[in-house]
Amino acid sequence: MRRILNSVLSAVCLLTALGAGASGCWVAKNHDFGAFDENLGTVYCEFYLVNEGTEPLAILAARANCGCTRPEYSTAPVAPGDTAVIRVGYNPEGRPGKFMKQIKVDCDTDPLRTALTIRGTVIGASNTLRTRFPVAVGESGVKLRSTNIPYGKVYVGETTGQYMEGYNATADSIHPYVTDAPRWLNVMIQPEAVGPGEQFIISTVLHAPANQWGALTGSFNFHPDRGSDAVQEVETVALLSEDFTRLTERERAEAPVIDVEPVAIDLERISRNDKPMKRTFTITNKGRSTLIIRRVSCQDAAVEVKLKDMKIKPGKSVKAEVTVIPEKIRSAELLNARINIIANDPERPSTMVRVVGELK
Repeated sequence: MRRILNSVLSAVCLLTALGAGASGCWVAKNHDFGAFDENLGTVYCEFYLVNEGTEPLAILAARANCGCTRPEYSTAPVAPGDTAVIRVGYNPEGRPGKFMKQIKVDCDTDPLRTALTIRGTVIGASNTLRTRFPVAVGESGVKLRSTNIPYGKVYVGETTGQYMEGYNATADSIHPYVTDAPRWLNVMIQPEAVGPGEQFIISTVLHAPANQWGALTGSFNFHPDRGSDAVQEVETVALLSEDFTRLTERERAEAPVIDVEPVAIDLERISRNDKPMKRTFTITNKGRSTLIIRRVSCQDAAVEVKLKDMKIKPGKSVKAEVTVIPEKIRSAELLNARINIIANDPERPSTMVRVVGELK
């Protein structure tokens, strides 16, 4: 313990002595690497601190804001008139696009802390681009992270945002844009002009329609540059649901309760040559207030559903008519369709009825 205490006191005395009359001047605080290939590996630059004071100075610490950036330096005192050097390395592996990193340097001068900045643009290697941006937009050289933007669950009438990244792997600047977005979706690309080797962001804002429930799908066309014939369709999907979070305990106790019977319709063995088949299932309201069926749908073209009454009073039931058209079944072996029922039951806002059958 005594040895540790003596070491600390010695360090404090050294810093106090160094600080008296110490004055440093940075030759430059910024370095731009420009554009360089990822395959070059770690690139380096140097920052110089000239001691303009009358006493020695020392670099106490240097820390980067990212693990990809590493400063190297000596803590030895620098005599008046001499120069201290910080060597900074940046590792571009797996990091295509623009970058800007800061290195916080502490010296025994006034001010104590100085921020140094490095920046540049990494031209991504082919392996990196295949991993991070696997979608090639035609032969344009522009790449996207995905062709789908999912929003997850969104409350009806709510506004939410989501984004997707892209990359310009060409040697020229591009001006990407989008067309044919649905009316409830705003799409913006930032920045408007994307330089070689730079990334861009496709930002979207979804305004969930107030009169729709369940799956909301749409798409827009991405164009990599003005005058380019290349185009990529980007799909969007959100699950619109009612917001029950503001209901009180009493309102939940008085809420409607949906019950569906049966939850599976088994057609057993069927043939594509069979005539359309009709089946039914029953929706019952076992709650204390009116059950409102927001939407009944099936994404399988072979199954059609009709429900005459979308409002069911407490204790009442309605029958839904299901029509199966065998010639429209897409699978070669099985029919496995799902009918989705969206209702205002806060405990079961979504209920599913399966329609199954084995093709002869």
